[in-house]
Amino acid sequence: MNERDEPARVIVGYSHLFPGVVVRADRMADEFDVVFSDGSRTEAAILRDDDGVAALDVVGYATAAGTMQPSRVWPITSIEDAGSEVNIKLGPFLR
Repeated sequence: MNERDEPARVIVGYSHLFPGVVVRADRMADEFDVVFSDGSRTEAAILRDDDGVAALDVVGYATAAGTMQPSRVWPITSIEDAGSEVNIKLGPFLR
């Protein structure tokens, strides 16, 4: 099984997302496994509107401390190559 057969992964350096956070993806994809710093996990997908504007649709999850984080759609404000990875910056959630 090669790397492309494995789901893409987003690493978050915090237990939750917030406006302005930069998350690190192992590669660009349409769907991701999301891993937070406290070990909690969820899934996310890239949404695009007709103009090509992208957002990250994140499924709700519970942090390791038990705090429920609702499903949210976060606009992607920038995407930058970072060597073999990709940094994705998120804006204020849309819903």
